[in-house]
Amino acid sequence: MRVLLVEDDPNDVVRVNAVLERAAASSFTVRTVAAAPAAAHELAAESYDLVLLGLARPALRDGSGFEAIRGLGKALPVIVLSGYDDEDIAVKAVQRGAQDYLVKEGLTVDLLVRSIRYARERHRLLAEQNRRLEHELKIAAFVQQSFLPGSVPQVPGHDIGAHLDTSGQVGGDFYDFIELPPDRVAIALGDASGKGIPGAILMAETQGILRAEAATCATPVELVSTLNRALLRDQNQDRFVTLFYGVLAIPTGRFTFVNAGHPRALLLDGATESALVSTGPPLRLFADAAWEEQTVTLGAGSRLVIYSDGVTEAQDTTDEFFDLAGVRGVVSEHLDCPAAELARNICHAAEEFERESGDPGDDKTVVVVRALG
Repeated sequence: MRVLLVEDDPNDVVRVNAVLERAAASSFTVRTVAAAPAAAHELAAESYDLVLLGLARPALRDGSGFEAIRGLGKALPVIVLSGYDDEDIAVKAVQRGAQDYLVKEGLTVDLLVRSIRYARERHRLLAEQNRRLEHELKIAAFVQQSFLPGSVPQVPGHDIGAHLDTSGQVGGDFYDFIELPPDRVAIALGDASGKGIPGAILMAETQGILRAEAATCATPVELVSTLNRALLRDQNQDRFVTLFYGVLAIPTGRFTFVNAGHPRALLLDGATESALVSTGPPLRLFADAAWEEQTVTLGAGSRLVIYSDGVTEAQDTTDEFFDLAGVRGVVSEHLDCPAAELARNICHAAEEFERESGDPGDDKTVVVVRALG
């Protein structure tokens, strides 16, 4: 068995090697490096079966110890070697991804061999579990993608576009376009609470009901009320949905909407800005909820920008938010670009804003409607 020992204390290197040499039941080839960066380089160049990671408290204060576990443990089982005084830290290290930990001063042949066997089997089982989960997530992502509209309605006098980026493989955001008679198009952007598969399931349920009921509901407020009643039939999950839903009358540019707890949309017309704020609570919270319906007119040259909270709540390394200022900035830089391109630019700008923070944030979705001259 090829073992990579990451340890910078010469005395501990001697101690660990002595124990490995006494392990008559197993044959070990040991390579020692002093630090995690050197270990990463060694793993890239050579094949190993196991990593023994000496973990000192100073390496944990600056985060480098936990980073080493995350980096090295992706491909190989990791056993943490700690001192007596660092045992609490070693427990946290296991919580961060190491398979096991041992105290250097109490290291014996039996303990080490047993730990190695356990670590390798646990790592194998976790890898198998992760492969199954990855396969299931790919299927869920494919199903979720199939719920998005295959094309955008071609609306005379208007340019409509959308873009969605999930923070993981599946998420809770969705958008939809539904053509309604006569000469109307419904526009929806929703966000189901929760990430991953639970959020995606609620998203799919919401979108399915919306599509089924949109043509039979005379007004946006009737559609939202109907949708809320349908979602409340299932009380198994303590989750909710925010929804911006509006109907555009194509000949006049009149846009009637309901904002059910969703972030405010922006209507930009030259130097004039209007905020289409929430007109009622999110869906699936209250059986007696009520919403107000409002109407605006999309004049020639105006832009309606609807987005999910993952856009404006994107944070950088200083915990500053992308916010409305970020959305306005992207719009002002791309005044003449098509709606789909503008939606994509806003999402990408929010992603770039938070990229260095290391947090993928929330799903990001933008729908843009341009009223042409």
